[in-house]
Amino acid sequence: MTIASDGSKVVVTVGNRLGLHARPASRLVKMLADYPGATVTLTREDNPGSRADCRSILSLIILAAGKGTRLVLSGSGENAEAAVSRIADFFAGNFDEE
Repeated sequence: MTIASDGSKVVVTVGNRLGLHARPASRLVKMLADYPGATVTLTREDNPGSRADCRSILSLIILAAGKGTRLVLSGSGENAEAAVSRIADFFAGNFDEE
């Protein structure tokens, strides 16, 4: 995991064998409910035009982020740094599924 100097941008790798599927996408959306002022996105490192709003399950699933996919996690707004850190930990823990 690589963290930018401002702490609101991190590169994460999908380690879960099922990739970023519906269950972790749903949990990610629920996590962001704790950070109403933050805007958080995931962008495929291999395709910068492919971006997902982390408040949308469908948007996250459309990323088609399988195991090994590197994603740029970025945030802005109130408490964005805390939100990004929490989500980065969620990725580091393989979505608490393995």
